[in-house]
Amino acid sequence: MAKIKGTSLQPYPRRQPDGYLADDSLFPRPAPLATMQLDDSIKKAFERSLKNNRGETVRLKQTPKELVAICLKHLKERSDPILAPAFLAQCPIEEIFEMDAIAHEMQRHRMKMGDFYQYLVLELIKHRYPSASDGTEEGDVKVDIETPEFDKGLRLHLSVKKSKDTVGGQDVKGMIERLESVARKDQGRDRPYLCVACVATPPGGKLRAYEESREIRRNKEKQLYSANFEVWLPGFIFPFISGLEPNEVYKAALAEIGKFLPFYALSQRKECSELLVKELNKLSLIDETTGRIAPDKFQAFITQTQPRKE
Repeated sequence: MAKIKGTSLQPYPRRQPDGYLADDSLFPRPAPLATMQLDDSIKKAFERSLKNNRGETVRLKQTPKELVAICLKHLKERSDPILAPAFLAQCPIEEIFEMDAIAHEMQRHRMKMGDFYQYLVLELIKHRYPSASDGTEEGDVKVDIETPEFDKGLRLHLSVKKSKDTVGGQDVKGMIERLESVARKDQGRDRPYLCVACVATPPGGKLRAYEESREIRRNKEKQLYSANFEVWLPGFIFPFISGLEPNEVYKAALAEIGKFLPFYALSQRKECSELLVKELNKLSLIDETTGRIAPDKFQAFITQTQPRKE
C-alpha cells in the first residue's frame, strides 16, 4: 500500500487488494433494533429537523393566507423576468398556485429531509453506541466504535448527506479536507479516526449489498482524495448502525412523515388557488381580455426599481 502525498494513513486494518478501504471485519452487523427503538429514533429525528438553531420548533405555514403569501413572494423573488411572464401568460390563472406552490412546498420539505437524515443517523447509532454525539463544523456525528479483531477501535466522524450528488462536484475535495481536519484536531482521541460521508438515499434508485456499499473517492486523475475517508451508501450505513435494511427504515419513516411534514399546499389547493386569484387581481396583474397573467405587468411586478438611497 503506497503512501499518499499529504496524507497520514491511519493505522487500522485495510481491505485487500486495494489496501485503502477499512477491512470488513471492523464492521459486523449488529442485532436489529426493536420496533420501539426504530420508531423512537424516527420521531426524534423528525422533531429535531423542525427546530431552528435555538432549539425552538418552527411552525410550518399552513393556512391559505400564509400559503398564498409564500407563493406571491416566491413568484416575485424567484421568477425570471423573461421566461416567467411568457410561461404564466399561457397558464389558466386558477392553476398557477398548484403549479408553483406545491412544487415549492415539496422543495422546502426536501430541505427538511436533509436535516432529518442527519439526525436519524445520530439517533439510530445512539442505540448501539450511547456516547455518539453531534459533530462539529463539517461533521454531523462523532462516535467511538469497538472493532472485533482490532482492539484499538475507531473514532468515526460522519457527515450525513441526503443524496450521493452532494458527495461530488467541485467542493468534494474541500469537504473531505475539512472533515479530516476536524478529525485530526479532535482532542482526547485515543484511537485511529475514519472520516465518512453517509449517503442516506439510494443512488440512482438502486440499493447495493452490504459488502458493496462502501467506496473510496478519487479525483479525475484516479488519485485518492484521502486514504482515511470513505463514502457509505444506505445499503451499508443503515444495517451497520441499526441492524435493519434500508427499506425497513424508510417504511417506518413513511408511516410517520405525515405527522411532521404534511402537504398543506396540496390539501388546500382549491382554497389557496381562489385566494391567489384575488391577490393577483388586487395587484392588477391579470389581463382583462384574456383572464390570464398580463406578461408586461408581471414583468414590471418582478423588476420594480427600488428608490435610490439618500
